[in-house]
Amino acid sequence: MIKFAAGIGVVLTVAYLALPDARAWLLASAPVLLALACPLAMGAMMFMTQGKNSNAAASKNQCAKSGDTMPNAHAGDAVPDKS
Repeated sequence: MIKFAAGIGVVLTVAYLALPDARAWLLASAPVLLALACPLAMGAMMFMTQGKNSNAAASKNQCAKSGDTMPNAHAGDAVPDKS
């Protein structure tokens, strides 16, 4: 979130220096944009992780439809032979 707020600050600074006609509007909107840094960052993170979860679910459903099975055994599940 700190990186996101810093990014907004950098964008506002560059816009302030590059657009002299919009300086009053930028100064007025800067506190509002910085206050929205947390909700905007959370929304961006939710959007980015949404695609990863849907791809994993789609590949799992594809395996189930094609009849492939995924092994559920773990390394610690093996029982040593006692003979």
